[in-house]
Amino acid sequence: MVRDMRRVFATRGVFYLLTRLGGSALRRRSFDEYYRSGQWDSLDSEHSREVAKVVEKYARKGRILDMGCGTGILVSRLADDSFEYYRGVDASSEAISLATKRAGRKVAFEIGDIQSYRCEDDFDCIVFEDSLYYVPFFRRRLLRRYAERLRPGGVFVVTVAHPRRFARMIRMIRKNFEMIEERLSPSGARLYLVFH
Repeated sequence: MVRDMRRVFATRGVFYLLTRLGGSALRRRSFDEYYRSGQWDSLDSEHSREVAKVVEKYARKGRILDMGCGTGILVSRLADDSFEYYRGVDASSEAISLATKRAGRKVAFEIGDIQSYRCEDDFDCIVFEDSLYYVPFFRRRLLRRYAERLRPGGVFVVTVAHPRRFARMIRMIRKNFEMIEERLSPSGARLYLVFH
């Protein structure tokens, strides 16, 4: 029975619905099952290297908040002297369990849902690496709330796989925020947006 439920949670269509429309507990369970089943083992890929270059450029050796950090791939790609502090947040306890192996003196991880996460710290760079589209509604409001945690001159770095599929979200960002940089990845499969 448990194995059958796990299979259901990790089924592509069910996963899509639960991670966008489910409550926090369903979202967390769905993300956990994707990590547990190994479906996201391939996330440790080249695109995080490119994102790391962008983050290093705009973090200005400061503080980084990585929302939807998964297993902490991004921080493993950052040069140690390129940031003062890094905090990774993910809804999946499975992902955070793996990520904590990368924790250290200036690297911390915690469980939290992008939609409800609150913190008192300020950051130079807030990253949503292929994670903002898991927020189905009120993305502008969510980004405005996170913008309150940006230090002066701070930026968002958002990556979007399949930009055509998420054209509406991209238009919303362009319309409501000041764009600093926008470009496609070398493969053309991912869009990088830097804004505040």
